[in-house]
Amino acid sequence: MSTFLAFYRAPDFDQTLRDDQNGQYFFRAKGGPFAVCLPRVELPDGDPGCVFLEGNLCSVHLYRPLVCHQYPFQPKDPLDTEGPFQLKDDPCFGKHAVDETVDERPARQNFRLLQEQQDEYLERVREWNADPSSDVKTIENFLSFVGLQWG
Repeated sequence: MSTFLAFYRAPDFDQTLRDDQNGQYFFRAKGGPFAVCLPRVELPDGDPGCVFLEGNLCSVHLYRPLVCHQYPFQPKDPLDTEGPFQLKDDPCFGKHAVDETVDERPARQNFRLLQEQQDEYLERVREWNADPSSDVKTIENFLSFVGLQWG
């Protein structure tokens, strides 16, 4: 699993997560607050990219995380998952045609499932962070708390 996860701190992110006033994406642990993410690497063009991207193709396609199932498409209005989907303004992993056509049904289904899982995960982060002893616990303790095994 360690290949699929990376732990970042707020300064490692773009402005959106650095300005996360509620800290909802960060869990407290020994060493400071962390966010669990997919690992990134520098692509040949110098842009950040997915560690699993090889020559513009996903090397773990059959096992890719749910967030990747719908990528690079998103709802035009994140609060309206029944509305139309669009190509992200600035896809960060891989290159995609701007006029690419997508069957919205699987993208919509994956988006809903991803939202449900993210909501459940963020609830677990809130529970973890509410425990005063979380500051002295390890990342491995957090992963176990949310139901993941590290190894």
